[in-house]
Amino acid sequence: MPTDKIEQQAAQWVVLLSDPGQFTEQAQAEFIAWRAQDPRHEAAAARMEGVLGTVKNLAAQANAAPGRCALEAGLSARRTLLSNWRQGIRLLLWAMVFILPILAFVLPWSNQSVHTAAGQWRTVVLEDGSHLELAGASHVKILYSEHYRDIELLAGQVRVVVAKQPDRPLRVLSRQAVSQALGTEFIVQEQPQGTVLTVLSSRVLTYSRAQGPQQGRELAAGDQVQIDAQGLGVNRQTDVNSTKRNWDERQLVLEHVPLAQALEQITRQYPGKTQINIQGMEGRVVSAVLPADQPLSALALLADLYPGLQVQDSRSEGLRIKFRF
Repeated sequence: MPTDKIEQQAAQWVVLLSDPGQFTEQAQAEFIAWRAQDPRHEAAAARMEGVLGTVKNLAAQANAAPGRCALEAGLSARRTLLSNWRQGIRLLLWAMVFILPILAFVLPWSNQSVHTAAGQWRTVVLEDGSHLELAGASHVKILYSEHYRDIELLAGQVRVVVAKQPDRPLRVLSRQAVSQALGTEFIVQEQPQGTVLTVLSSRVLTYSRAQGPQQGRELAAGDQVQIDAQGLGVNRQTDVNSTKRNWDERQLVLEHVPLAQALEQITRQYPGKTQINIQGMEGRVVSAVLPADQPLSALALLADLYPGLQVQDSRSEGLRIKFRF
């Protein structure tokens, strides 16, 4: 389905459910099912919720007369939106163009992108007091709305320390999974093979975006699972204290990880071009603790374990890795 059609459907749902006279449990259930059908549905709905939610927040905070007039005009048009969807779409686009720049000052992290360069770790504190800790080469979008606090993980991994708001759940949306906090602390990592969720405190509800929340599972502290298009894998147990320490000390822990996959994780923190020839690496696995933010040191340690591993670092050609066998 074209993107503009998805955006239009998302706008219709969000505007409909924002009206108390139209909100029903059945409509909400149908909206949840629509969101679960496609990751693009989820992302579009979150964006539209963000527009309406932040407009309401600004209305409560704005003191300037022009701002009050603009917001009151937008919110009072809800009845017109319900009868004229084209006008509704135009109003939402107007809000994106004119209201969101103002919100950048009022709500500094709402609907913003945060990213880190290779080898760079970063911590941000959100408007509700939640903490995001991004590993190197990571990228998130913050999509707070009236009903949800959504963090879209586009790349890398993020550690979340959640400020409790029972009426507005915090969720991390990755390519393959949705992870909703029922407690306070967890790590979500985006990998080519799927999403990896590690729970550090309390509980997290997670499910595959392809299957929806009806196939979800609650994980407790110390649980780790990989989620892909086929669903949730088997729960694995991790040591919470060791996991936190490894994160704080920027350590990459590999346990029976295929060599080629280990190299992919390590070289994510390399700032230049990378070429990996996986020929000869089949069947070789790695179990090691390596520096997560120093890729060249990590590769040198890995070469000690596998003498056949050849690493060439060239300013002009970048990093070239192959296996001599």
